[in-house]
Amino acid sequence: MDASTSALEADDRANELYWGSELSVNQIADTLDLSKGALYELIRPLPASVTCPQCATETEHPNRTAKERGLVACPWCGWEGTEADAAEAPVPGEPGVPRAPFPVTAHPTARAP
Repeated sequence: MDASTSALEADDRANELYWGSELSVNQIADTLDLSKGALYELIRPLPASVTCPQCATETEHPNRTAKERGLVACPWCGWEGTEADAAEAPVPGEPGVPRAPFPVTAHPTARAP
């Protein structure tokens, strides 16, 4: 196994533990033998189940606290709000709603955990 494969596996493991366990950040960092700062650098936003009401891009939960509170953010245009706000808003491009003037694909760094 080369260094890049090992780094990707560590990245995946960090995100798996961060998003999929009840372990504290300190416990995850200890488990992976990382500092908290190094752990936070590995964490990727978690895709949410709603689209941005401004540009129709898939929104994300930036961290676990935001997920617990139902807060989402758009990686493309920067909109922030609640999942409920995003779910209730008309989606750009639907009949009667102006289409977003830019692509609506997920941010290139966003990956599912």
